[in-house]
Order: sequence, then structure tokens, then C-alpha cells
Amino acid sequence: MQLKIRELREEFQMTQKELAEKLSSAQRNVSNWENGVNEPDLDTVVRLCEIFHVGLDELFGRSDGSEITAADRVLLAKIKKLSPSQSVALSAFLDTITH
Repeated sequence: MQLKIRELREEFQMTQKELAEKLSSAQRNVSNWENGVNEPDLDTVVRLCEIFHVGLDELFGRSDGSEITAADRVLLAKIKKLSPSQSVALSAFLDTITH
């Protein structure tokens, strides 16, 4: 099964070298994963999900996630880090600018 690494990497406008650096890996490993020559180990798969803000299903192509962009994923990851009071404040702010 070929992972959606290339598609996600390109969506995030990242080069193979940049992804390899984030993973503390070699660029050739990223190329090999993208071309189905071999697959990353489990720790790397988990790290890829973190970098691209996707779940395993999307990384493995079981859901397409086409309605969500890279920018959406980054924003969602930031929102998840907010405290409850920050979430309320953000929601109120968004209400004011979207109405």
C-alpha cells in the first residue's frame, strides 16, 4: 500500500529535502517512500501524521480529506491547542468577522 506522502508534501508546498529534515531522515528515504520502493517505519508514520495534521486513514488513502486544505489542517492543529476560554474568545471573534 502506497502512502499519500507525495500528495500531502506537495499540498504543504514542501520539498523532499525539507520533509526529510523534519523527519531527521535522508531525502532518498522520502523519495523511496513516495515511489513505493519501501515504507517508513511506524515511528515515521506517526511523525508524518503529525507533520501533515492528518490521521492514519488519510495518510493511508482510506479517506481522501479533499475538502480540507493544508492551511485548514494547520489552523485546526492550532485551535486544538487553545484553552477552553481561548476557544470561546476565538469563536466570538469569528462570529463578529463572519456576520
